Amino acid sequence: MRPESLYLLWQAIIVSGPSGAGKTETCKLVLRHLAYVTKDSLAQGSSKSSMELGELLVRTNPLLEAFGNAETTLNKNSSRFGKFTQIHVSRRGAILGASIQTYLLESTRVVQVPLIAPAHPPALSRRVPLGHPLPSRTGQHAVNECTYHINYQLVTGLAAGDRQKLLVDADANKYSYLRSSSGKATGRRGRDEADFQEVCQVFKSIGVGTDLQFALFQTMSGLIHLGNITLAEGSNSETVVTNTTELKNSSKLLCTHEALLQQGLTSRTMKLKGSEMQARWAGGAGLTPGTAG
Repeated sequence: MRPESLYLLWQAIIVSGPSGAGKTETCKLVLRHLAYVTKDSLAQGSSKSSMELGELLVRTNPLLEAFGNAETTLNKNSSRFGKFTQIHVSRRGAILGASIQTYLLESTRVVQVPLIAPAHPPALSRRVPLGHPLPSRTGQHAVNECTYHINYQLVTGLAAGDRQKLLVDADANKYSYLRSSSGKATGRRGRDEADFQEVCQVFKSIGVGTDLQFALFQTMSGLIHLGNITLAEGSNSETVVTNTTELKNSSKLLCTHEALLQQGLTSRTMKLKGSEMQARWAGGAGLTPGTAG
């Protein structure tokens, strides 16, 4: 907590522990307690009481959890990132405001990365037909492990009109990033549809308008379509996109040029003595949407 006066001491509360220990819920209780004990304080020049500001902080949790928490085998709401919350208080103890910084997001949980079958695999390797994907380089999500909540919430919670505009199907099994190593989307233990509505309400309460929300969900939709793009080895041993429909969907939703997106997935930029050149990935070494970027 950051005091308004330099004569007061900074104070910190560290919440740590193994997965499932209750860190997320403990942070909520701490914020509610701070809001309660300062509920009668009103900072000079502020239109909101400490109680109102504290509750506003607590209400932002569903938003942070949607984008930074995931279901695991041990915990249905596991935080996959670190969070530093700085609360600014006055000399009288009134909450003036707060800032939240996040770090160390487990980005590998987002993607599954299939390999590409080489045209001439080594003699001792298992034979795979040309153009067929090999098992994942980094491993798919294990059974009962999920990507972040927001992806499932988006698939199940969108209104019919927005679903059509954002090209989102209600069946999570149709999206590679949402499937586990079983080949199907992991059965969810949460309330994705209701949680999505809560996320939208949090956006509204902190001043994020419907247009900006739609733009964000459009980007999220583009990313899950990006995961369905498959690559294979072409006739000249180069990497090629095999399903152009998903390429078109992703480029439309992400507002990118289709040819440039394809180039980014199938080639790399090399810098030599101050100049740049594009080089196509050879078969078996090409990037997939899970590793591009």
